[in-house]
Amino acid sequence: MVLVYLDLTDGQLKKSAFEVASYAAQTAKLLGTTAQGIVLGNVTDDLSSLGKYGITKVHTVAAATQFDAQVVTKVIADAATQLGATVVVFSNNLNGKAVAPRLSVRLKAGLVSGAIALPDISNGFVVKKSVFSGKAFANVSITTAVKIISLNPNSFNIITAEGVAEVVALAATVDAPRVEITATNKVTGEISLTEAEIVVSGGRGLKGPKTGV
Repeated sequence: MVLVYLDLTDGQLKKSAFEVASYAAQTAKLLGTTAQGIVLGNVTDDLSSLGKYGITKVHTVAAATQFDAQVVTKVIADAATQLGATVVVFSNNLNGKAVAPRLSVRLKAGLVSGAIALPDISNGFVVKKSVFSGKAFANVSITTAVKIISLNPNSFNIITAEGVAEVVALAATVDAPRVEITATNKVTGEISLTEAEIVVSGGRGLKGPKTGV
């Protein structure tokens, strides 16, 4: 089974979640198995609609209301073991970059980050990834029993079809977050590039010219 971690923002699925859902479903199709999703936090979106991206079942963990990489890693590791996942898929975004390496250690699983294509299973399990800031590519073979893929955003064409995903609550132990978020301030309006202050390691501020940075 292929398990895919689906990111949320304010209770709604991120755009990247649909991309990795489709990628996970197509990977599962190659392997002759199913793709299932896992969502942590309170959700306002209709998760059953993920069926049209190829997801057969979505597991929810409502107790995990705050993102903490260590807590999320443990929940996904337990879920992957409980559900018998052989491939775990993430988006290679900030959350994925924080969780995937930790999960790799916990599950003793090979990890390819920055994947840009479906795995080639004609001779093992080989994943194409971007290297050198997208200037080159590498084909990486994963030989471990459990495999982790972190997909580069906007690198896979979403494939849709008819389908409805089953939504179930996952029995999971969620540890208390080790990091407490007391407030979130979102940037609004336009950011002026006519003058900016750059803080360097010595704590001194350097101002760019008023005509540009």
